[in-house]
Amino acid sequence: MNRLITLAFSHYNEKARWALERFAVPFEEHPYLPFFCSMAVAVSTRGRGGAADRTSSRYSTPVLFTDHGDVLTDSTEIVRFAAGSDSESFLSADVAPLVDHYGDQFGPYTRVLAYWHVLRHPGMIEQLADANVSRRQARVVRGLLPLVRSNLQNFLNLSEPSRDRAMARFQEELDATATRLEQNHYLCGDQFTAAYLTFAALLAPVLCVTPEEGYGAVLPSIDALDAEARKLVEETRAHPAGQFALRMYAEHRR
Repeated sequence: MNRLITLAFSHYNEKARWALERFAVPFEEHPYLPFFCSMAVAVSTRGRGGAADRTSSRYSTPVLFTDHGDVLTDSTEIVRFAAGSDSESFLSADVAPLVDHYGDQFGPYTRVLAYWHVLRHPGMIEQLADANVSRRQARVVRGLLPLVRSNLQNFLNLSEPSRDRAMARFQEELDATATRLEQNHYLCGDQFTAAYLTFAALLAPVLCVTPEEGYGAVLPSIDALDAEARKLVEETRAHPAGQFALRMYAEHRR
């Protein structure tokens, strides 16, 4: 059985999970929380990890251990593996640059915004732990919560200036995607491709997509957010690009 190590509620992990499920690739998911997922990757890869880049460390998830003995440490690699013989159309030469663009220029900013708000809500990490991982892991998280919070703060460089930069880039990408959809009616081609999947998955943390709407893990409930975070989610859901992402979940994920 293919084995997928995930940071349970991560949008890059949702990208990989969605592709595997879409193409009916059997896999067993091992979900973790921040900090714990890095330890799981380090142990499972015997310290080798993957390749670090501007959006991830050597020990970031997702990591897929295939039945054939391969270790895939990049979400796009996992999408290509999942698509198999369909990868020439699902992740074609025309589609791949847009997938890379959203991965590099969109996903990091939705991640910063999501964690900025999560860490400002007392008890929310504990709630996400209870909803997404084993009871044992959730108990350990409670005991090491200061370490988990510090790890996230340092890795993401969370601060008001970084939040403001992330918000500006997020809005730019959201508006650019809406313009592309308005002009062409499509992101890239008229078929559902990895570009559609990637955009919808990477926007999900700011949409707070629910499991009922198709997300493969539990994100914060909109009702549990403060006024500032709720306003961001509601405005994103009402934005044409947000509406498009929700439609991708409704039509291609649930």
